[in-house]
Amino acid sequence: MSPGIDRTLPQHFLLPLVYWLPVPPEGTNHARRTSIIGDVMKKIIVLFLFMVSLSWPLMGQPGADNTSPGKSSPANKDSHKLVLTRRANNGQYGTSAYSFRHRTQELEVHRNNVDLVFNGCGQLHINPHAGLQGGITDIGEADLEKITLADARKVPRQAWKRFCLLPKDGHVYIHEGRYLNQQFTVAFKIKVITPVKLGLQWRLLSGQEGDEIEYRYTSAGTMGQCGGAHLQR
Repeated sequence: MSPGIDRTLPQHFLLPLVYWLPVPPEGTNHARRTSIIGDVMKKIIVLFLFMVSLSWPLMGQPGADNTSPGKSSPANKDSHKLVLTRRANNGQYGTSAYSFRHRTQELEVHRNNVDLVFNGCGQLHINPHAGLQGGITDIGEADLEKITLADARKVPRQAWKRFCLLPKDGHVYIHEGRYLNQQFTVAFKIKVITPVKLGLQWRLLSGQEGDEIEYRYTSAGTMGQCGGAHLQR
């Protein structure tokens, strides 16, 4: 028991129990008097336990911790792996798209608010839904772990594409995404490439990964299929 904490039940809690105890009428036989007193004592015990439960927090029991949770840890720049499959039709994206903002390929989470699509034309598309304004650039073969935000700032303006470009094995790409007041920059490298599959490794260079962000936008539609091979743009 902690020193200085009085866990005894206050006396005023017991007073109602005394006054509640009835006196059996005159002439009541012994068995009846015993039955009446027994029933009353059961009620007194129940009431006593109820009062103890109510008074327990007042007798030194620690209260609930109502402190708000701490802030999320700072954004980490660790790399993540993902696989994109070439989109075969105009249906749901499935594994042909990825959301850097939500870090997932699950429709229930991103609701078609994706940032990268491996479309049927064989190119990587960005800005697949309304409101997205971003760019993507190919910086050639490089060490993904050594790419920094400063490298993105060095890319000439004319080297950025607004919609799509061809994936190349071993090349590193930088994607700057903007949606409303949200901005992020990621770098990713093509690790595996086949006609129907891309293996990528990516890192966040800037953004709000790790922060508590509530995305307020609603579901988006899917982009259409390309008619065939076309230029990077």
